[in-house]
Amino acid sequence: MNQPMSPHWGFIRTSCLGLLALLQLNGCASYTNQTQNLRAVWSGGNYAGAAQIASDAATKSSSTDSVLWDLEAGAAARAAGDAAGSVANFNRADALFDYWDTQPEISISRESAALLINPTVLPYRGTDYDRIMESTYQALNYLQLGKFDEARVELNRGLERQRTALRNNADRLAKAQAASTQSASDGGYNAQRAQQDPRFKQQMDQVYGPLSAMHAYENYVNPFTTYLQGLCLLARPQSPADLESARVDFERVRAMIGANPAIDADCDLARQIASGGTLPATTWVVFETGTAPDRLETRIDIPLFVVSRDVPYVGVAFPLLKLNPLYDNGLVAQSAGGVPVRTSLVCDMDSVIVLDFRNELPDITVKTLISAGAKAAAVYGLEAGVHAANKQNDLLQSLTELAGLAYEAGTNRADTRTWVTLPKQFQVCRLPTPTDHKLYIAREGHQESVEVDLPNSPVNMVYVKSSSLGSRLAIAVFPLR
Repeated sequence: MNQPMSPHWGFIRTSCLGLLALLQLNGCASYTNQTQNLRAVWSGGNYAGAAQIASDAATKSSSTDSVLWDLEAGAAARAAGDAAGSVANFNRADALFDYWDTQPEISISRESAALLINPTVLPYRGTDYDRIMESTYQALNYLQLGKFDEARVELNRGLERQRTALRNNADRLAKAQAASTQSASDGGYNAQRAQQDPRFKQQMDQVYGPLSAMHAYENYVNPFTTYLQGLCLLARPQSPADLESARVDFERVRAMIGANPAIDADCDLARQIASGGTLPATTWVVFETGTAPDRLETRIDIPLFVVSRDVPYVGVAFPLLKLNPLYDNGLVAQSAGGVPVRTSLVCDMDSVIVLDFRNELPDITVKTLISAGAKAAAVYGLEAGVHAANKQNDLLQSLTELAGLAYEAGTNRADTRTWVTLPKQFQVCRLPTPTDHKLYIAREGHQESVEVDLPNSPVNMVYVKSSSLGSRLAIAVFPLR
């Protein structure tokens, strides 16, 4: 005869099915895996191919990742020479920024899923540096298209986003603290206690300590955005006040990055023009080189405060930044028979992104700790229920424990979503516009140069892109006046 069904079987069956459903929700590939093809094509300098991959993904992506794929498509289209297409992609990203800004930051259903699955089920709303760089790239697109008023609007938006970022960071820190306190007071995982655990603190210091040693700019300030604003005001002033603002912008960039031949020269030039001088025929060269840091996973042991568990610590996935070391160090520009001029660093995007990551880390840590605690509690609750219902059924208890372990392992994932087509550095230099309107560009340390035809304009920009060491140079040329 068949054994009568346990009165607790409904609870057991529902719990197991619930864990299975959560694992199915968690089954999509990480963003790191999703972007493998994009990264390979991008680093090889096939910008048109990267633009196609990103554009296709943007049309098919889930709502949680739509912003990110639109940003990828916008940057790739720019590098491929499609400024108009880039504008369209960034406009879609902007619309999504606005949409997510009107939505509650925490949706009960999504936040619960994030606790029991992983943070990638939450929508990617864009980091502060994402938004600042989107405005900066959009301004460059408009400059390339000759839409100078629109470029000015975007630069103003980028600078306003820098100011907003400071407030966002303060709010994020306050919310992380409140979430930690609330979880402990509600009987949930005690994140504050966990962060005082010696073993946990030692691992956090080992993993994230090197980030503290990196040079950082002012909070959420992108020196290239400020530099580009000064350059545009200098090249196309609408009033004497614009020239003074340009001088202030260049001085501010110098204060952020320190002594720099290109910025020192631009500061002197802006000072002369603000004092009544005129801008001579000048061509600026902007070099966008390398690729921004990747986000990977690393495992850190956190203490479990569930007294019935035999394992006092469990390995949990945390995000980790990995810098990309392969990039062209600089460019040399010169006119025929002229003096070679080397580009100088104006913005290290590694520093921008690392600072943003460091500011975000307290919030990431609290949410990761609370999530891990919630998962441990869910598994413990299931195991306790099975044990109470079937004390003599060792097989069922063993299967339940295996299911719990599989669930914890399967949902243990860090959020590795990041804008992968951002550069590592922005460099600049300037030189007098050649009378024959020809410029010669070469990678630093290389003899072979590329001849660039300048427009019939006294003031120009040559924008050069290299995504990796030795990759194809993408060159855009456009007048600034």
